Amino acid sequence: MPLYPPTTSFRLIQQHLHLHALQLPSRLSIAAKRKSSSDASLTNKTIQPFSGHPNGKTEQALKGQALARLPTSSVLHSLFLSAFFSSPVLFTPGFKLLKKISTSPSYLWNPDKNPVLRAIVRPLIYDQFCAGTNPSTIRAKISQIKNLGFSGVILSYGREGQIQESHSGSDITDAGASCEDQDLELWKRGNLETLDMITAGDYLGIKMTGCGKSITNDLLQGNDPPKAFTDAIDTLVQRAKAQNCRIWVDAEQQAVQPTINRWTVDLMRKYNRGGQMMFYNTHQAYLKASRDKVEHHLQLAHREGWTLAIKLVRGAYIENDIRERIHDTKAQTDESYNSIVRDLLIGNIRGVPTGQDFPHMRLFLAGHNPYSVSQASNLVRTLQDQGTLKILPEFGQLQGMADQLGCELIQQGEDTLAQAVGTGISPMAVPRVYKCLTRGSIQECMQFLVRRAVENRGATGAVKDAMPVLAKELRRRLVNVFVRRRRISR
Repeated sequence: MPLYPPTTSFRLIQQHLHLHALQLPSRLSIAAKRKSSSDASLTNKTIQPFSGHPNGKTEQALKGQALARLPTSSVLHSLFLSAFFSSPVLFTPGFKLLKKISTSPSYLWNPDKNPVLRAIVRPLIYDQFCAGTNPSTIRAKISQIKNLGFSGVILSYGREGQIQESHSGSDITDAGASCEDQDLELWKRGNLETLDMITAGDYLGIKMTGCGKSITNDLLQGNDPPKAFTDAIDTLVQRAKAQNCRIWVDAEQQAVQPTINRWTVDLMRKYNRGGQMMFYNTHQAYLKASRDKVEHHLQLAHREGWTLAIKLVRGAYIENDIRERIHDTKAQTDESYNSIVRDLLIGNIRGVPTGQDFPHMRLFLAGHNPYSVSQASNLVRTLQDQGTLKILPEFGQLQGMADQLGCELIQQGEDTLAQAVGTGISPMAVPRVYKCLTRGSIQECMQFLVRRAVENRGATGAVKDAMPVLAKELRRRLVNVFVRRRRISR
């Protein structure tokens, strides 16, 4: 049983151990003297999912306890998603339908305009994955997520542009107003409203193409950011700083991503200094150049004296991106993601100091692949034991996807801290776990969900592996209901 009730345990323990987290570097330097294996051996080490659990729990016991905190509706929803992603009969027509709804200008296929379609799409899809359309609904959903033990949320405004031809700036679709000033003002206002709905420790997610066609054309052409854009960003930063929130810049299509990277590096160069951490840049591991880009940005930050902050994802634009820039196979993408995570955690990055002189940086691991997440989590614990962990990462998954995976991470963290408290050992800091939500109109958010469907389609094997555990949890709950009713009837 967790040390505290599930609704508050993880946040309470994290607050209790805040000082220990601040003292992590000095504690690691002491523990380094007890190092039992070299970094080289860790580089090639294969770690089984959630192996070596504290308290000696089996993997099945951990999964069972983690799932127990989820509401029954989430268990049913996760089972449905597992069946959807693993079945070609369901996924192929379902994906085509989602794609049509997300882009169609027709009244008939727009759920924001067609009340009949809205009555179907909203409860089945939108409400499961998205934050909502009004502040009270969004705040209530965020509160529910945090009550499950998650440390916070990443809330994104769903407005973005879609580039139909990645090699050309002549065909850009955008759901917003046609006037350039109105586009940017709408984007700024939408993100300020989003900030109003989150609290200290949360993230604001932004998409630069959401600023409208003019900014998107600047991104396509590699221009410097216009003053109106930098002024809008400054406004967002001042509000986020006052709330103790952070901003991550989402990756987008490769036609605009090089300029997004350059603009975001400039933002980190300006704002990620002197212990302040404001901006995170997104790196997509499915790109062949992803490792080189991580290395270059870390070298740049170390040389110039600012702090690099990375959100690492696999990638979600394979349907309409430049295919030659993407790894040829899923296995190559998996290796790219896992090796970048491993080398950042152990401090094995080309062109920067190693050991205790490894540059200070931040890392957020966003993903739904249980093997990658569990390998990273286990490696964090192994390196902490040896005193050689260079970065304490944060983890996050999309709301409505891999809910059980996030709960496993929370449960593992709670058990680790509870064991330390129970034995009187100075506890180590544990990774924080977040949920990512998008807010906006139904059609705006559908574009986001279509890409997530493509991304998670690649993890079919992992999805199938989760189904028996979810089914077992559902049976357990049904049996408990039956037993309780039998007792009452007597």
